Amino acid sequence: MKTLKFLPLVNICVLIAAIIFMTIKLNDNPKKYAYVDNISLFNKFNMSKDLHAMGLPQLNAQKKKVDSLYQLAQQQNDPKLIKELQQRVYIQNNHLQKMDTELKQEVNRKAWERLNGYLEEFGKQQNVDLIFGIQGTGNVMYADKAFDLTQEAIEFANSKYEGNK
Repeated sequence: MKTLKFLPLVNICVLIAAIIFMTIKLNDNPKKYAYVDNISLFNKFNMSKDLHAMGLPQLNAQKKKVDSLYQLAQQQNDPKLIKELQQRVYIQNNHLQKMDTELKQEVNRKAWERLNGYLEEFGKQQNVDLIFGIQGTGNVMYADKAFDLTQEAIEFANSKYEGNK
């Protein structure tokens, strides 16, 4: 008789547990994953190209300066003057290398900063829960091409960069 008193309470608990389980299961949408090739994305992103092109005049001017000093040193006969010019070539070449490194770092920083925002928007637009970035040497060793959204991401990012919605 005592067990019959608890039966409605047990039934209610089972019913509540079943409702909670069904609610969780029905809302458990399958996750969508994709990947993009980071190198291809970066190299084909118009902003990367534009930023790099903007820095080229300074790099080319410095290269000409180094080349001119080198040529001048090659034409000299005075060992003291040759040594002085070689030192200047060395200093100017180091400056060129530093300029090149700084340009690459700045282009990388600015382009990836922009790309990350675009990729977040792209992922939401495509209803993708997670986008992996691959480089061919990373953690993702294989992925079916069906998950590759690289070209779509490039087109989206370039469209946004060019001011299109």
